[in-house]
Amino acid sequence: MRGWSENSHAISKDRSFPQTSMAAKKGPWSVQDLQGDRVSKKEIIQLLQQQASHQKFKDDKAENVQSKPSKGVGKKPAADSKSTVATAAPPVVEEPPKYSKSVLKRGDKLSYPQRGDTVACWYKGMLEDGTVFDSNLPAGGRKGKSAKPLTFKVGVGKVIKGWDEALMTMSNGEKARLEIESEWAYGKKGLPDGKIPPNAKLIFEVELVSIE
Repeated sequence: MRGWSENSHAISKDRSFPQTSMAAKKGPWSVQDLQGDRVSKKEIIQLLQQQASHQKFKDDKAENVQSKPSKGVGKKPAADSKSTVATAAPPVVEEPPKYSKSVLKRGDKLSYPQRGDTVACWYKGMLEDGTVFDSNLPAGGRKGKSAKPLTFKVGVGKVIKGWDEALMTMSNGEKARLEIESEWAYGKKGLPDGKIPPNAKLIFEVELVSIE
């Protein structure tokens, strides 16, 4: 190592590396060893490679420790029974249908009204004893140009619930007989002006003629 001078700051007066020297800290050899022929370049290179490998292992280990999640991180915290009871939504209980349907004429089985659609229907309403209390069918059953079916938005409460629910199961062109319990018709009060007594079960013949 002839490039080193006597006055170099890298070498002290006693010709050994100071405490801050990299060679003094990491190397197993003295300055005399390095300046002479006692240590080969191959040995120095092997030492440097070992030190670099050791340092990389320490760095990887430290990185793994930092990236390892702390205990409990990522786990869903246990639910507080009190808060769960306070915020839980009430269970949805589906009410069983309060009507029955018998198909009198099949529809296209392709087009079914959705909630909010406008439908057009011909109908006849009867009590259980056969008394007709309402109808939009022309006299004699002939539907001329002047006759118009009943139109309304289905599924939004414009008619009794039995109609809303039953019509959404009918395809375009279908004709059906609906037997609707009083709970989904006019209930306990009935409809005195419409000749419907309290708690009356109603029977309808309904034909679905269009859906918009």
